[in-house]
Amino acid sequence: MYQPIVDLQDGTLVAVEALSRGEPGPHESPNALFAAARASGTLVELDEACLRAALDGAGQSPGPVTLFVNIEAVTLSALSLPRLADLRDLAAQHVRVVVEVTERDLLERAAELVRGISAVRDLGWGVALDDAGANPQSLALMPFLRPDVIKLDLALVRGHTTLQAAAVVNAVRAEAERSGAIILAEGIESQQHLERALAMGARLGQGWMFGRPGSFPTVGMSALSIQPLPSADDSRSGAGPSTPFDLLTASSPVQRATVPLVASMTRQLERQALLLDDQTVVLANFQTAEAMTPATRRRYESLASLSALTAVTGAGMPDEPAPGVHGTALESDDPLTEQWVITVVSPHFAAALVARDVSAGDGADPARAIGPRTHRTRRLDYVLTYDRQRVLDVAGLVLGKVRAMSGALPRRRSSAAGRALAHDAARVPPPLLPEVLLRAIATASNGIVIADASLPDLPLVYVNAAFLRLTGYSSEEVLGRNCRFLQGPATDPTQVQPINRRLLAGRDVHTVLLNYRRDGSAFWNELHVSPVTDAAGDITHYIGNQLDVTSRVERERRTTYLANHDELTALPNRAHILDHLRLELRRARRSGGSVGVLMLDLDRFKEINDRFGHAAGDRALTWAAGRLRSAVRAGDLLGRLGGDEFLLVLGGLPPSTRSSGPAWERAEETLRRVQEHLHAALHHPLALGDATIHLSTSSGAALFPRDATEAAELVAHADTTMYRNKTGS
Repeated sequence: MYQPIVDLQDGTLVAVEALSRGEPGPHESPNALFAAARASGTLVELDEACLRAALDGAGQSPGPVTLFVNIEAVTLSALSLPRLADLRDLAAQHVRVVVEVTERDLLERAAELVRGISAVRDLGWGVALDDAGANPQSLALMPFLRPDVIKLDLALVRGHTTLQAAAVVNAVRAEAERSGAIILAEGIESQQHLERALAMGARLGQGWMFGRPGSFPTVGMSALSIQPLPSADDSRSGAGPSTPFDLLTASSPVQRATVPLVASMTRQLERQALLLDDQTVVLANFQTAEAMTPATRRRYESLASLSALTAVTGAGMPDEPAPGVHGTALESDDPLTEQWVITVVSPHFAAALVARDVSAGDGADPARAIGPRTHRTRRLDYVLTYDRQRVLDVAGLVLGKVRAMSGALPRRRSSAAGRALAHDAARVPPPLLPEVLLRAIATASNGIVIADASLPDLPLVYVNAAFLRLTGYSSEEVLGRNCRFLQGPATDPTQVQPINRRLLAGRDVHTVLLNYRRDGSAFWNELHVSPVTDAAGDITHYIGNQLDVTSRVERERRTTYLANHDELTALPNRAHILDHLRLELRRARRSGGSVGVLMLDLDRFKEINDRFGHAAGDRALTWAAGRLRSAVRAGDLLGRLGGDEFLLVLGGLPPSTRSSGPAWERAEETLRRVQEHLHAALHHPLALGDATIHLSTSSGAALFPRDATEAAELVAHADTTMYRNKTGS
């Protein structure tokens, strides 16, 4: 069946939408038909069959036709290029196709959907975003899909004016103004609906006011003019710069900074994202999964709870690095693993920061250019931009790496499902409800507070017993005060500052703060704050739910630490030091520099264990690790491989493409001097019980790329050299 689409200015028929119907029976309605297809796993096949039928019917028209056809996001991401080409060949020359992608579930397959849209455009077809506003969060993908037509959900045309409806319309209008997309209003049945659609900026309309679904109209259709979209950056189509850093530096000068400065600018962008609405997309790339520290996980958990999509990529990144955050692990040779990226895109805001480590070949001091991730002297080249199109180009490169969610992340229950459950649930009799609610809040195990939104500084007007037990205060000491009295010297201000702004905007807050009890002891407080509104929609109070999660936070910190460090010596462990070596090798290949490794083994260490016991042996190992660490250059990394073996990685050594010459001599001289410092560091005596012992070490060196080109080969070469030196052969 086909429903007319008209120009709202003069009522001219300009297009039709193909609507699928099943055969008479239980699956006649489209909802039942497609629900059965989802249940049986044949949705893609049904979608494709409907598309073929629509193209065949439109082809019977004697004149030019603009045909709108619906397609599910999962279908668009599943259809191969040959199948799409077959469908294109089915369309008659006089039929112009506009594919409608329904807003439902767009976020689950964001990257595949964007690639599918690109393939559809390559066919010469247009793209429409269907049911805009049915799920406001899915509007976050509008800038990435770049639709030619945006179809307002019929609920916007028929419903009451609300802040949520205004947010949807504002986002759609902003996108249409930037891109030239046409706004189409669905469900117009009355003059009031028509006036509302025009007020929302709609140019086209459909609904029973203009015609019900029926047979294909054979006469009276005018051509629908859809202006070409502004061209995107070549990087979106696979040409041009292939990484975010290359893309931005192609047209902007780089700035150089240390890690703390770049990290603070990154946190500022994250904080700005917290202040935006639920149509925001946050895409980030971490050079390694280890950069996702417990503090970072807490920030990104907050971002995920407030944004439409928060996704991170990186080497070794787990599928869900923080609750609600969509993770994708990159291959170790992916050039994106060398870059630090954060992008924030919302209907009215866009920003991107991209950074990359300074290499020795970039004119930096080699000893300070590259080093452990936490070293304050590590330096980065970076670009920060607020240019929307460039931000979208960078975000598109990161989004292209994101894998489908495949149902892994928790999904929000739809409002319809929630209403159905609420309707079916047993109800507390209305007269008893206030008393039941008050008893429930008073006896809750979580700390619950209520603040008065009508008074300056939002004073507390209610606290339950659990809050008083949690904080150690009495009710007389806290009522009338703002809840910030729980903050202290180590509370992170970047987590605190967005709270008031979000509350004043009527938005929920979810964060984890370091708070302080009355006795001065610190605890990690997981805080949920929600606005309470009256019948007119005005905020009257805020209710806060507080939970002590100190043990969880400390467990996360401990787990992260142990995953990367040796528990006995506190040095980086085998996995961490080898990952660092591989990272240094990637940097050296890019810059033409060299990398050195030193293998160290304590001499006759077994004799210490045999003579004094393993506890004394552990003490000797810890002492030796501390002495060796004190002799390491700033920017180099020392780790424990296991037993009494240590490995030192020296990055940023002089570059050279020759097997001999001054550059190699300088690199060898650096290795030799470092070896001497390490050996000298162990010359001090160590007291074990009543005895005094002297430790010594044997060492062997290897240099990239002279001795080997891969991490394992370099370590093996240094190990062989070490044992040759130990035996004197």
